[in-house]
Amino acid sequence: MEKQKIIDEINFYRAQAVAELLYDSGKITFDECDKLTELNRQTFSPMYADLLPKTLEKSSDQS
Repeated sequence: MEKQKIIDEINFYRAQAVAELLYDSGKITFDECDKLTELNRQTFSPMYADLLPKTLEKSSDQS
């Protein structure tokens, strides 16, 4: 795997962790977190993006 792919993979998981932290702390809504997830996939192109679920698997009534 080339160096840039590894960097993109790490950056994807970091960005995704931040998005989920914001959602879990109630700073953003479920829909906003879902949009961030999609943007993260487009921006960083994780290696296994096709295997990841299309949306988050959290209930939308969680705050």
